[in-house]
Amino acid sequence: MEIFIETCGITASLPFPGNLIIISPMSSPPERKARPVTFILLAGGTSRRMKRDKARLPVSDKPLIQRILGQVEGLFEEILISVSPGQRLDFLPFRLIEDEVEGQGPLGGILSGLRAAAHDVCLVAACDIPDIRIDFLERMLEEAQDYEIVVPSPAKGLSEPLLAVYKKSVIPKIEKLLSSSNRQVLALFRLCRTKFVEMADPSWLRNLNTPKQYKDYLRLLRPKK
Repeated sequence: MEIFIETCGITASLPFPGNLIIISPMSSPPERKARPVTFILLAGGTSRRMKRDKARLPVSDKPLIQRILGQVEGLFEEILISVSPGQRLDFLPFRLIEDEVEGQGPLGGILSGLRAAAHDVCLVAACDIPDIRIDFLERMLEEAQDYEIVVPSPAKGLSEPLLAVYKKSVIPKIEKLLSSSNRQVLALFRLCRTKFVEMADPSWLRNLNTPKQYKDYLRLLRPKK
């Protein structure tokens, strides 16, 4: 008895031994399903220390904001870009959400993004954080089941409020802070059920706030000779 095997367009016949085990082709791994989460990227602000629009900083031949979005696109059901009034980022295929009141800092951007979000759970990130660890985002989302806010803690007593999980339930508390002219994101933590997640390796979490930090980051990306 013979069996016929076709590979690379060539058909060949082989003897069929009695103890032959036929193994079916390995199926492709299933695609990761997008989480029912809104990812809000904060791209507004004055970039006072950088003295230029951080969202458009060139990194590896593309704007920094595109580098960040490329890391999360397809992982979450909705992506929103929080921008200042009149700010244009027409090269992005995502919905832009303008700050309702200008000059309220990141807290105002978070508020506008949360109000516009389709999902209760939102991941907020600043556009000056160039690298994102997806496994860490997933860890924070798991912690969010019992909390309103989940924040990374790279060291004892420190936190990164602009790479964190916020639920829509915090909207009234943000409104209360802003109505009293308090624009500090850290003040919100005291008003909400907040979880601080320790980071075993915080070395990947960096901010590009100044020209020097930007140049140092570009230097890290250069191929080592």
